[in-house]
Amino acid sequence: MTRTIRRSMIACAAAALSVVALMPASMLAQAPSCVATPALPFNGQADACQKAIDLFAFILPQVGVAVSGGNPIPGDAGTLGGFGKRSLAVRVVAVDARLPENSVPLTVGAATASDFGATRAVLPLPSVDLALGLLPGIPYGLTNVGGVDLLLGATWLPSVSQDEFSLDPKNGGFGFAYGLRVGALQESSLVPGVSISWQRRHMPTTDFSYTPFNDTLRVGETTMRSDAFRLIASKRIRMFGFALGVGQDQIFGESAMTAVVNDDSGILPVRQTLSLTGLRESSKRNTAFLNASLNLIRIRLVGELGWSSEGDRRQTLNTFGGRRANEGYRYGSLGITTRF
Repeated sequence: MTRTIRRSMIACAAAALSVVALMPASMLAQAPSCVATPALPFNGQADACQKAIDLFAFILPQVGVAVSGGNPIPGDAGTLGGFGKRSLAVRVVAVDARLPENSVPLTVGAATASDFGATRAVLPLPSVDLALGLLPGIPYGLTNVGGVDLLLGATWLPSVSQDEFSLDPKNGGFGFAYGLRVGALQESSLVPGVSISWQRRHMPTTDFSYTPFNDTLRVGETTMRSDAFRLIASKRIRMFGFALGVGQDQIFGESAMTAVVNDDSGILPVRQTLSLTGLRESSKRNTAFLNASLNLIRIRLVGELGWSSEGDRRQTLNTFGGRRANEGYRYGSLGITTRF
C-alpha cells in the first residue's frame, strides 16, 4: 500500500472518529467538557482541544461522503421482484479529498491559530452490499408498484500506522449497514426502475492517535453512523445501463478525546493532560450521482460519479491551506454487481 493511500485511509478513519467533535471555534470557550490537568490560565481554550475540533471539522464531511456513497446497490434502482430474489455488490468508494499535510505542535494555554495545510488525496473505502427481495409489489400495467427490498452491507477499515498517525479499529475493522428500498416502479423492458431508499451505515468503533513531536492527541472509542436517503431511477438498454439519483446524508457520532501536551519553552517544562468528553455532533449534506454499467452475462461492471454539496458552514480558528471546513466534494466508485 502506497504512502498516500495509507495516509488517506488513516485520515478517512480519523474523520469517522472525529465526526462528533464538530463544534464551532466560537463555542470552545463555553465548552465545560474541555478540562485541563493541571489547571493553567486560559485552559478553557486549550490549544489541543481547539485543534482537535478544527481538524475533525475539516475531515468529517469527507469521511461522511465515503461512508454514504451514492447508490445503495450500484447500477440499480428498481426493486428485485419479491422473496427469493437477491443482488450482491462489491465496490470501492473514493472521495476526491483534501487532507491536512503539516505536522502542527500542540501548545499549553490559550488556543493558537496554525495552518494544517491541505494536500489532495484519495479516500478509499471498500464495502459489500446485499439486497434481498421481500415483497414483489402490486402489478400495474407493464410494471409492479410498491415492491420492497431489504438492504444489508459491510464496510471494512484496516489498522494502519504511518508517521504521526495511528488507527486501531475494533471488532476486526468491520462496520455494518441495513435499510429498506421501496419501489415506485419495477424496471421492465419499457419502464424504468424508480425507488426510494433509506440505509444506515455504521463505522467500526475506533481509536485514533495523532502524535506530533512529543505530544499526543487521542480520540478513543469513537462510534459513527450515516443515514442515507435516496431517490433513484435506472434503465438498462441491452448491454448498457444507467442510473441517476439524488438524496441527503445525515451523519451522527459520539466520542471522547484525551491529549498530553509537553511544553519546554519556559523556565520549567510543563506537561498538561486535557480531556474533551461527551462529544456528540451531526452533519447534513445533499448529494447527486450518476451510474453507468456494462452488462456481462451474469455480472455487471458499474462506475459511479457523484457530488456531495457543501454542508453547514463551520468556523475554525486553525486553517487548512485555504480550504473551508465542510466543503463540497466529488466522489466515485467502481464495483461489480450480480443478481441471483
